[in-house]
Amino acid sequence: MKINVKVGDFRQEETDAVAFGIYEGENSLTPLTESVDQALGGAIRNLMELGDFEGKLKQVATLYTDGKVSSPRISLIGYGKIEEFDQESIRQVSAKHMQSLRDLGVKRITVPIPDDISRLHVEAIVEGAKLGLYTFDQHKTEGLDEKKELEELTFLLADESGMSAIEQSIELATAITDGTILARDLINQPANYLTPAILAEKAQSVAKEKDLKCEIFNLAKLQEEKFGAMLGVSQGSLEEPRFVILEYGFEEADKKDTLVLVGKGITFDSGGLSLKSSGGMETMKDDMAGAAAVLGAMQAIGGFKPDLHVVGLIAASENMPSGTAQRPGDVVTSYGGKTIEILNTDAEGRLVLADALGYANNFNPKAVIDLATLTGAVVTSLGRYAAGVMGTNQKLVDQLILAAEKTHERVWQLPLWDDYEEALKSEVADIKNTGDGTAGAIAGGIFLKKFTEDYPWIHIDIGGTAFDIKGSSYISKGGSGYGARLLIQFVRDWC
Repeated sequence: MKINVKVGDFRQEETDAVAFGIYEGENSLTPLTESVDQALGGAIRNLMELGDFEGKLKQVATLYTDGKVSSPRISLIGYGKIEEFDQESIRQVSAKHMQSLRDLGVKRITVPIPDDISRLHVEAIVEGAKLGLYTFDQHKTEGLDEKKELEELTFLLADESGMSAIEQSIELATAITDGTILARDLINQPANYLTPAILAEKAQSVAKEKDLKCEIFNLAKLQEEKFGAMLGVSQGSLEEPRFVILEYGFEEADKKDTLVLVGKGITFDSGGLSLKSSGGMETMKDDMAGAAAVLGAMQAIGGFKPDLHVVGLIAASENMPSGTAQRPGDVVTSYGGKTIEILNTDAEGRLVLADALGYANNFNPKAVIDLATLTGAVVTSLGRYAAGVMGTNQKLVDQLILAAEKTHERVWQLPLWDDYEEALKSEVADIKNTGDGTAGAIAGGIFLKKFTEDYPWIHIDIGGTAFDIKGSSYISKGGSGYGARLLIQFVRDWC
């Protein structure tokens, strides 16, 4: 969808529909919507007096103009109560509005905006529109000729005074949504279309497009660097692992704050020899959602260019059963030298992250954040509405929680108390990869903590938020892209 901004009068706008928001309640018409009502001979007030449109949140109505203005349609969307209308409401309203117009067959839509509109308001409209219109149909061959698409969104200003700021907001929001859409596309790809090698190739492509530094460790390099935990996970698969290192702001990196983003990239998780049930494997192409979020965030960061050194690390592997797969009871040595007893081969994500988090220390980071579809236990605890967050620096955790509130990619903090460490003690190695069956999400965090002792660290368990079974508002069915916008906001706030 093409997004434009121009100066003009909605009455003369040659477009398929002009869109306006209406608040719920008395005196709900703003000066802008009052002018629309006057142009239509009181049609909006008549509609509201009849009770056919009340301005309730996401309520939609279409008025046909009969030549009173140039556009054949005036489209109304309910903003809900003005005191409850916030950034997240705007995203949801925008998504609903664009979806309804697309379903009508509208190709071009114009959104007049008042002079006092905030940049954040414009960002939210763009985010809701682009993410709400997202579909994944790369592997469909039927019905594509009948697919309806909204092709052009135009913001209409009364004068040029605010045009530059609006253009900047559109550019930033486009970078954010494009990064999120990249993450969604990657998560939605079947595992036979997205192997560790293909994921690494995609990272290379993003790096080339956004002028990022990119280095990829193949199997031989991983063996040379002694990524023992990651190699253990991959040894049951015919697909070789890859470790991706992306850097933005690497020029004079020693003069900038360094943030490291780490993503779990299990492109398919069978459970290994601790085999999942067939039903438990149905969505396991999504086990690389952490890596997808990191790559999406790095793409966006390369677009809006913060004054930081940002590193993206992706640990990509398959976890498969075979005669060469690692066994329960095996001991592996992680990058950095810690030994790990493998009790459950289906607790593989923490193993690839152990090596990645160990490697992160090479960058002398101010903060390290990892994202991973780490546990089913976090779904039991928090459902699909929030990710579990744990960390060793409360100030950073608080910063992340604030970013989560801004993006509505919500998190809930879980403890990392020393009391939980007893369950991970091993008789034969430094640590074992599973606990005692209780507090599963926390046990995963406690395990990872052991590999992050040299820097401030945050862990985000996105097991419940990475893949949406039903879809809602601007969150599509399938891969949600959760985490990309959250990481981007965290980086923006750091600056």
